[in-house]
Amino acid sequence: MKASIEIAGVDAAMVVFEAVVDKHINQQVHVLREMVIAAQPTWLSDAVAAYHTLLVVYDIQRTTYAQVQQFLQSQLEQLQHQKLTNKKATVHEYFVCYDPEFGPDIERVSHVTGLSIDEVIQRHSEETYHVYTIGFAPGFAYLGDVPEALQVARLDTPRTKVPAGSVAVANQQTAIYPRTSPGGWNIIGRVAGWNEQSGLRLKAGDHVRFIPVTMQRFLALESGASS
Repeated sequence: MKASIEIAGVDAAMVVFEAVVDKHINQQVHVLREMVIAAQPTWLSDAVAAYHTLLVVYDIQRTTYAQVQQFLQSQLEQLQHQKLTNKKATVHEYFVCYDPEFGPDIERVSHVTGLSIDEVIQRHSEETYHVYTIGFAPGFAYLGDVPEALQVARLDTPRTKVPAGSVAVANQQTAIYPRTSPGGWNIIGRVAGWNEQSGLRLKAGDHVRFIPVTMQRFLALESGASS
């Protein structure tokens, strides 16, 4: 396990693992976060996990960077000897309509990858995705990993307005836009019954599955959600 501890501000330290998008490394980050919180140091203000880093914010009235560094080094040594177990994750399932009306980039994704649209839908929906982290906007979950055959780059020019609930892919990541916002990912579908609170239920470490539905089924689910 490769990890270093760095100064991240006057009241923050950052544990930095190998800089790659990797589920095992991400799992180590989240386990370390749980260990830090469970230890309950009196100086701890916050612990924020990302892809391969853990930001630890502390109260400078109660401790120093050197003491925090020593504490984190001890936690890393414990983590190194700890066997990571596959803790049962919370699974979220979403009904997605992949019709081009809701997925304006799905035809281009099909062209770029050489997959038929049906294959794009199949490849995207047959995976169970890991929530690496939450960011960009409240409820925006970075999910991975998109199958290699389906990986496409972000748009050269981001859209100024992406509807809430849009399902998108970019490189090895996929996501649901939690609210209407600008965005540069490839939009391939939309979740039925999505609302601004939906994204807030997703937590780092959770799992997400997408279930394809027809336009008719999508509209029925939307009608039910709004009634």
